[in-house]
Amino acid sequence: FFLNGKESVSKNCRLCNHHNESQLHLMHCPNLRIIKQFVTQLLQAAGFDPSLIHPELTWLLGMTKAGQLLEPAYHAIIRIHWRHVYAAMVRVKYDGEAFSSARVKSDIARTLLTRILAYQYERRMWFFKRRHSHAGKYRLPDSAARQVQPIGDLRLSDGTLTVKATVIAVIEQQGISCSQLLPSLPPPSTTPQSRPLPLNPGRRNNDVNQNQTHQGNNTGTVGARRIK
Repeated sequence: FFLNGKESVSKNCRLCNHHNESQLHLMHCPNLRIIKQFVTQLLQAAGFDPSLIHPELTWLLGMTKAGQLLEPAYHAIIRIHWRHVYAAMVRVKYDGEAFSSARVKSDIARTLLTRILAYQYERRMWFFKRRHSHAGKYRLPDSAARQVQPIGDLRLSDGTLTVKATVIAVIEQQGISCSQLLPSLPPPSTTPQSRPLPLNPGRRNNDVNQNQTHQGNNTGTVGARRIK
C-alpha cells in the first residue's frame, strides 16, 4: 500500500479520518469492519474455519493464528479484498469520492466471479487442446483438484469446475448472477471421441489430386478407343 506519509498534507486515514493511516491501523479500521465480515463469509463458504482468523496475521500476511500459511484459494480471496479496498482509498484521495463499503463488497464478489470463470476457461482449454491432439493422455493432475478444492470440485477428466453452492450464494448476495458458472461439458462417458488428424495433410491432398488425374487419363483413353 502507498499510505499517507510524510509527503502527504494529511496523515489521517482516508477511510475513517480519525487515526493515522498505517498498515496496522487498516487491520482495525472501523470502516472496514463490514467488508471484513463479508470476506469472512466468503472464506467460510469456501470451507475455512473463522476461528482460525487472526486480526492482523490473517489479513496482512495470509496466515492463521497458529502461523500456518493459508491455502492458495483462501489467500486469493484476501488479496482480492485488499485490491479493492486500496482502489477505494485511491478514489477517496484523488477523485474525492466517498468511501462506499457496498461498492467494495460488490467489486470483490464480481472479481472473484471473473477469476473463477477465467480458471474454468483455462482448464477447459487445457483439456480440449490435448483431447484434439496425439498426446493421448489428457487427464489433469491431482494437484489441480487439491488447489481449487475450497472453491469447488474439479473434474480431472475434462477440466470442468463445479463451484460450491455456498460460494455462489454469498456472491449472489451482492446482486451478481452466477448463471455462467454452470458446467457446460457432458460427463466423460458421453463425450464423443475425436477423430485423429492425418499426420501429413498436404501429402494426403496430393495423393487425392493424383488419383483424380489418373482417373481422368483412363477415361480419356477409353473414349479414344471407342472412337477408333
